Amino acid sequence: MSETVQLDHLLNEKSSVEDEGHKLDEEQRQLKLRVKALTEKIIQELKKKNNVKQKNVNQLQFDVNDLESQLNALTVSTVLEETDESAKSTEETLETIVAFPEETLEEAAILSEEPQETMEDTVSSQKEPNMVSATEVAEELDTSSKNKKKRKFF
Repeated sequence: MSETVQLDHLLNEKSSVEDEGHKLDEEQRQLKLRVKALTEKIIQELKKKNNVKQKNVNQLQFDVNDLESQLNALTVSTVLEETDESAKSTEETLETIVAFPEETLEEAAILSEEPQETMEDTVSSQKEPNMVSATEVAEELDTSSKNKKKRKFF
């Protein structure tokens, strides 16, 4: 009998160990499912944070592009203003030459603050045949400066 009792005891122990193994397998399976679910939640949260960051980056990129456009507009405006000032200075120089033709080239250069070569070129072009007069040049400069002003507002 003792062998039968020992055999029953061993079979019962085997059965309880097998049950415990099945419970552990089930617990392991549930833990794996829980790990999977938590990992998916973490991934979703990270995606949400990345979307927020991407929106911020896109907004900053938009702001940078806007500021660059404003800077370009200001730069173009400044260049146009400088061109207008240069045209006015050239127009004043031509008016001085026309008003005081008896003055020397050096005096005209001092009055207009233009380099002497430019003045000589202007005066020599007036003396050559088939060339335009200083008045015509002044009118052309006036017309071109008005056209530039029109472009500036567009």
